[in-house]
Amino acid sequence: MTRADPAAIVLDRVSASYDGRPALEDVSFQVPQGDFAALIGPNGAGKSTILRLLLGLLHPTSGRVEVFGHPPGRDERPIGYVPQKVVIPRGFPITVLDVALMGRTGILGPGRRPGARDRELAMASLALVGLADDAARRFQDLSGGQQQRVLIARALCSEPRLLLLDEPTAGLDSGARARFYSLVCQLQHGQGLTLLCATHDLDVVGEHADALILLDRVVLAQGNPDEVLTGSTLARAYSFPKAHAHLHGAGGAP
Repeated sequence: MTRADPAAIVLDRVSASYDGRPALEDVSFQVPQGDFAALIGPNGAGKSTILRLLLGLLHPTSGRVEVFGHPPGRDERPIGYVPQKVVIPRGFPITVLDVALMGRTGILGPGRRPGARDRELAMASLALVGLADDAARRFQDLSGGQQQRVLIARALCSEPRLLLLDEPTAGLDSGARARFYSLVCQLQHGQGLTLLCATHDLDVVGEHADALILLDRVVLAQGNPDEVLTGSTLARAYSFPKAHAHLHGAGGAP
């Protein structure tokens, strides 16, 4: 990124609400192009609201939202989105390749079927996440971690510059979470992607992200992971209990 290039994400004094109930209040932050930033905070803090604003699914009540220097939806390249999971009816015979090809739907438009180039992009995206050999398998037969890798491939299939991840490791075990963040970091650097992840994985994401943004409807703290994760503000935001000595044995005897 040159000095003249805009930030990938800009929120400038943004407020948003649902049915008149405040969800965000006067939120400001930027994510430079090519960085990996993570939104952290308790449930209801506004993390998913920010992703909806960036996708253009929600409009702020005040303030400015920009993606690569434009209002959401105005940039020529789409935004890749990775949700927690995709709900598919049990027994539905959708393959791994079919799910990856869903990433081309918004580009092709209604009624248009994927062509050879779309399939090439889908297979290349599956190769990037290590699942090209599983293209013909049923999506439902994969493990949770493998399914999330397919959802990344689906997002990559749209050839985005920005990847938004909404609590993508919910329900995965610790090993699968670590592998997931290792993969997205490889994609960040290998594909030149900007990443914004809403997550509760404080320990794992802190090892990979360039910056953390701690929310509770307002920005409580932002900066490098070491600063944000060791500050007292984090404990207050999550209402962590005070440290105590745990006594072992019957009746509390040491």
